[in-house]
Amino acid sequence: MEAIAKLRKLSISERKVGRLATLIRGKSVAAALAILQSKPQQAALQLRKLLLSAISNWQNNHAASFEDGAIFVKKITVDRAGMLKRIMPAPRGVAHRIRKRSSHVVMVVDTLQNSVSLPHQTVSSTTI
Repeated sequence: MEAIAKLRKLSISERKVGRLATLIRGKSVAAALAILQSKPQQAALQLRKLLLSAISNWQNNHAASFEDGAIFVKKITVDRAGMLKRIMPAPRGVAHRIRKRSSHVVMVVDTLQNSVSLPHQTVSSTTI
């Protein structure tokens, strides 16, 4: 059984968060926490809190004992959220637009027993 945790309106660009999300996608919970602990970015701190929330959701939904190796990050998606538009004065009376981007993050954790295999890409070969 899987557990979901959502982080909405994170005031960090989806590109910055997406770089870290690819590092922990498909990893065990212990490995993902270790990766996020070692990264200096602010997005790593937010993703770590989200991962801990997903683990807590999994514990609340399941009466089984918690083992770090048995749970992994099944899916993590990072999407665009709203954008704050600001104006910054520039020389010669010109105004430059500043876009403060934000993102939505959804993380799904699951046990290894429930999933058939870890998510990976399949490549189909065709002969011509």
